[in-house]
Amino acid sequence: MNPPHSAYVDESMRVSAGLCLMAAVLVPPVLAEVYRDVLRGLLLSNQRRLHWRDEKDRRRVQLIDAIGALRPCGIVIVGTGLDAARQERARRKCVERLLWELGQHHVTDVVFERRGVGLDEGDRAMVVTLRGRHAMTPRLQVSWESPENEPLLWIPDIVAGAASLAEAGQESYWKGLGDELSVQRLDVD
Repeated sequence: MNPPHSAYVDESMRVSAGLCLMAAVLVPPVLAEVYRDVLRGLLLSNQRRLHWRDEKDRRRVQLIDAIGALRPCGIVIVGTGLDAARQERARRKCVERLLWELGQHHVTDVVFERRGVGLDEGDRAMVVTLRGRHAMTPRLQVSWESPENEPLLWIPDIVAGAASLAEAGQESYWKGLGDELSVQRLDVD
C-alpha cells in the first residue's frame, strides 16, 4: 500500500484564453523537509518565495530542472470555457473536481495557498458544502497557508505556470517536469 501524501495546491488563470488551472502536487510527508530545503536553495538573495509569473525564461528553466529532479506527481485540472465575469464560479468547479480526484489517491491533507480572508472563508464554506453532499472523501483535511510560510506551495505554482504555458503551445517547461503529473479537463462554462 502507498503511504499517505499531502497535496499542495495553487492555481493559474488565463482569462484571455478562457482557462482556469488548478495544480495539486503530492508530497510524501517523509520527504517534505527535503523538498523544502531544495526549494529554499533556489531562492535568489532578494526573494522571499518562488513565484512563476515573476521569473524570466532563463530562471524558469532552472526552476523546472530543479522541480523535475524531484519527480513531482500530482494532478492538474484544466478548466476550459472560463467567462471572465465568472472566475470564482470556474474556480469552485475546478476545486470540487480536484478534491474529488485527490480523494481517489492516498491523500490525507490538502493545503491551498491563501488568497485573503474573505476568499478563504468562501473556500471553507465550499468544503463544508462538498462534505455535506458527500462530494469529497471525509478523510481529507483541508487547510490554507501563506506561500511565504510554506515553500511546498511553490511547486504547484510552478506546475500551474508550466501547464498554463503548455496550453498556449509552449510545452518545453511542462515536458521538463516529467510524466507523473496527470491532466484532467473540465468545462467550467
